[in-house]
Formats: sequence, C-alpha cells, structure tokens
Amino acid sequence: MILTFAAGGAIAAASTLAALTSSADDTRRTIDVSRVLDAAAPLLATPDIVITKTPPDPPALAERSQWVFDLRWDRGDVWLVGVHPLDLPSPQATPRVMGRFALELFEGPTLIERARFDFPLLGAPEPDGGPSLTAKLRTRIGVMFPATGRGTRLDLVDRATGHRWALPWPIEGSGPGSMGPQTSTTDASRSD
Repeated sequence: MILTFAAGGAIAAASTLAALTSSADDTRRTIDVSRVLDAAAPLLATPDIVITKTPPDPPALAERSQWVFDLRWDRGDVWLVGVHPLDLPSPQATPRVMGRFALELFEGPTLIERARFDFPLLGAPEPDGGPSLTAKLRTRIGVMFPATGRGTRLDLVDRATGHRWALPWPIEGSGPGSMGPQTSTTDASRSD
C-alpha cells in the first residue's frame, strides 16, 4: 500500500512538473493567427470611413410651443408654403429620426437643434442612373420645430445634394412667443 501511494505521488509530481515546464515554454512562443483564419474565406474589407462637415445631432430641445413648417416638394424643388403655431399640452422634445432633409437651427456657428424628415413618397435615387420614379412627384409635409427664443439662423438642408436654403428666423407674426394680433378680452367676454 505504501508503494502505491509513493507511485501515485511520483506520477502527480511528474504531471505538475510537466505542466510547469509547458507553461514556461508557452510564454516564449508566438501565436500564428494565420492558422486560425480560413484561407478559402475572403477577408472582409474594412468599410470606408467618410468624414463630413455635418455635426452630430445636438441634445433635443423640449418646448411646449412648436412651429409647424408646411413644406412642399414639387418636381425637385422645395417650397416653404407657410409656418403655423402649435401649442401642446406639455413640452415635447424634438424626435431624433433619420431623413434626407433637415431643419437646422444655428446660434452663430453652433448647431443647437436639428429636425430631420423625409417628404412622403420621395424614394431613394434609382441605382445605376435608371429613370427616376419621383421626377414628377408633388408632395407636402408638416414638420414640427420647437419655438425657442434661441438661434440666429435656420436652414433647410437636403443632405443628398448638399443644398441649403435659408428660412426666416426668428418667426415673425402671431404665434408662440410673439406679440401678433390678439383679440381683446373685453370684446370676447362681452354679452349684450
């Protein structure tokens, strides 16, 4: 019995010594990664990174008063039909969505708000220069934009073509934050 324990102890000691020796050798070896990769599989090309002048979306402004910009797409031309005030029951943050077009509000060189949108039925350009199905399209959209007292310049941007159009800012006339024509409370409450 004693012999069996001694033989077992010698085997355990030899195994421990072999493990220590192999771990010491591992630190001096280099790992060949080419064996891990499949030689028949093509390597994925790294995506081209395009750096643009477009700044990231700023934190969304939350306002109770909003402007609704009535915009029209007419056979490739963009038109501002009108701007209408809208009062909401509670402040609403500008949603962050993707879109070809954007209303961008700047304060000096700093972008302080962006509302992206797409015109209904205006699809992506046809691949390979095929005929455009939207060449004769006429469509309209209302874009909500916060009625903030901040900002010095408002632009409408077509991100696909890079065109920019200056829009009026601040908005003049009646609406949120302005002193346009109002009904007198004495005339409205009069009951004869």
